[in-house]
Amino acid sequence: MNTFLPSHLRQCRLISCERILIIDQETECVFHAPDIYLVGTVDDDEKRKLELVASELELSLNNRQFELIVKRRTSYEVKERRAEICLCSTDAERLRAAVGEEELRSGLPSSLLAVLENDGTSLTGTEIAETAIVMYQTDALKQYRRTLKHFDPPTKWAGSSRAVEFVQSLGFSAKWAGERNAKRDPFLEVEGPFLLPNLHGYQRTIVTNVRNLIRNGYGANAERRGMISMPTGSGKTRVAVQAIVEAIREDGFRGGILWVADRDELCEQAVESWKQVWSSIGSEAVRLRISRMWDGQPSPIPTNDLHVIVATIQTLNSRVHRHTGEYEFLADFTLVVFDEAHRSITPVFSSVMKEIGLTRFQRANEPFMLGLTATPYRGHDAKETARLVRRYGSKRLDSGAFAN
Repeated sequence: MNTFLPSHLRQCRLISCERILIIDQETECVFHAPDIYLVGTVDDDEKRKLELVASELELSLNNRQFELIVKRRTSYEVKERRAEICLCSTDAERLRAAVGEEELRSGLPSSLLAVLENDGTSLTGTEIAETAIVMYQTDALKQYRRTLKHFDPPTKWAGSSRAVEFVQSLGFSAKWAGERNAKRDPFLEVEGPFLLPNLHGYQRTIVTNVRNLIRNGYGANAERRGMISMPTGSGKTRVAVQAIVEAIREDGFRGGILWVADRDELCEQAVESWKQVWSSIGSEAVRLRISRMWDGQPSPIPTNDLHVIVATIQTLNSRVHRHTGEYEFLADFTLVVFDEAHRSITPVFSSVMKEIGLTRFQRANEPFMLGLTATPYRGHDAKETARLVRRYGSKRLDSGAFAN
């Protein structure tokens, strides 16, 4: 309530009484400078008691202001809470302090936690926060916004000035406020260095399996397809990109890479992962071009350099069918990655795959094909499941990564 008090009243004390008599008349509240006397405690009926005190002090407060006081959400209290979070030394510690360990846990997939805690040890609060940041990146605060009510969070997060002010008041950088809906550049070129956390053991196993597929995929009748199934949030994109980059750097893998997803956010996540991994462990002094092919971006320009094209299936389907000649160079790409692979047996995906030289039947010298999914089985339909597994050569590249 201190926020609404004039300066000359801020030193007043609130004194709880069993009974107040003034000239033999009982009253519930009286102001006798410098103190305020109140029958009972504010907690008895907090809003009513506050109204009595405000009336006695001749404060003009409206219903909304009383609600803020009762919920401990006055500007002074909000500022104090934000300042406490700001004192934390890392983003993970700030996120844990602001959201709370239990709320952070409840916002993570149980399958991911099962993988990370499969040896019987529990993650610490800070490790839970770090996992949330890995999963949601700088959208983590937005993801948990319903738990931040006592900090007076913004209602809109797309890089608004209020969102920027909010995240910075908690000690986070402005990028945690989200991005305005500005059109992205059609491509970016990446050079290092960029520091990435080490892979977990299960991730390293899958990276090794992918590299083995690529290394052994050049002989007659060699397998060139495989599927990676990992729990949501366990780093499918990072693992796939890391494996390909290591294959480029250490195994002599060359050629264009087409990365296909069915949603804009998955595409941008892939672009960011390629940017970070290449900057961290990419070939020294070698430039990688990453082209965006969705949301009305112009057609990617073929290049002799290392080239990754990230595209939505919708854009790819529309453009390849209408402007076949313009995209003939995709037929020479060496690797195709399908995110959300469980959707890749739909007619639209199958049509696009055929255009770029991939059919449901494997053939010699076809591009390598990787499928990424957190949902390898389409419900309980055994026939659909079999189709999906066959589409990727019946080869699970996550084999041996997780405990049975």
